[in-house]
Amino acid sequence: MEQAIPLNMNKDRDKGFINGMFSSIQAQTSASCFQCITCTNGCPIVLNYREQAKEKLDLLPHQLMYAVRLGLKDLVLETQMLWLCTECYMCTEYCPQGVHVCDVIYELKNLAIKERKDLMPRGLRLFAHTLLDNGRTAEIMDWEREDLELPELSGAGDADLQELLGQLGLPQLIEQEGS
Repeated sequence: MEQAIPLNMNKDRDKGFINGMFSSIQAQTSASCFQCITCTNGCPIVLNYREQAKEKLDLLPHQLMYAVRLGLKDLVLETQMLWLCTECYMCTEYCPQGVHVCDVIYELKNLAIKERKDLMPRGLRLFAHTLLDNGRTAEIMDWEREDLELPELSGAGDADLQELLGQLGLPQLIEQEGS
């Protein structure tokens, strides 16, 4: 039998997190969640893992919404569900209460990156570095461009895009703590 993680609601509950999340219109919809698990049942990531979903994802979508309402910030930000979510919006589409589950997950990802850079998956960090360095996220082969009769690309990337990403703070967001 799975060992339950004890929670100390006086210590683990973050009222600032609750207030911050509920200042968002999307996150406010989570107050309507009554844990029917329809979002979880419609989630392709949960379906992919089947019996191992709880183990692999830490929190299922309906549990994530409940943890947000309880203010369990650390539990919420550390769940693998945030990073494995495909943003397909099936959870939001299926929800009979109109909870914007996927939008809440987006907000939680943004918060995790802002406050806990160590939680950002390595692949996402590499993706962002590639975008900053090259102005694109995939290397385009010269022969592909030739076949399409397109001009050659420079390896430096687009200066305007790099400037915009800099203004948006992407370089600071993807720098690892202590580096």
